[in-house]
Amino acid sequence: MSEKAPSSNFYAVSVTAGQEIGTALMIEERIRLNNITEVYSLVIPPQLKGYVIIEASGLHVVKAVIQGLRHVKKVVPGLVPLEEIKKYVSREEALPTLKVGDLVEIITGPFRGMQAKVVGVEPGKREVTLYILESSFPLQVTVPIEQVREVKR
Repeated sequence: MSEKAPSSNFYAVSVTAGQEIGTALMIEERIRLNNITEVYSLVIPPQLKGYVIIEASGLHVVKAVIQGLRHVKKVVPGLVPLEEIKKYVSREEALPTLKVGDLVEIITGPFRGMQAKVVGVEPGKREVTLYILESSFPLQVTVPIEQVREVKR
C-alpha cells in the first residue's frame, strides 16, 4: 500500500476462484505495457478466494485495466476500507507461546485429537516438534504451530 497515493481507494474485483494470481499477473502486465501510473498496488488475500483488490486513483482506472481480461467477472460495488485490507495482509496473529515440556492437543491434520508433549519449538519456522503420547510406539512429529492447542504447562 503506497504512501505516495493519498487519494487512492481500494476496489475489489471478482475473479474466477483459483485464478486470482494469474489474473493479477495479467493486470500487472497490462499496467506495465500501457504505462498506467494511477494503479498503486494489487492485493491477493489468500483467505479471500475469488477476489483481487486493486488500489487505484479511481473506479474508471480499475475498469480500464480489467476490461476484457479472462477470468474477471466484475468490480464489486463500493470501496474496500483500508482496515479490512490490513486484516488480510498482516501477520500479527496470536501464536501459542509453547515451551519444551508443555502438553498440547493436535487440532488438525492426521494426528487430530491426539495428546502430545512439546520437545522442540522453532518460532522462526513456526513449527513445533512433538512426542505423541497416545502412540503404541515412540513417535516424534514436526507440525506447524497453528495445528496445536496448549492443554497444560
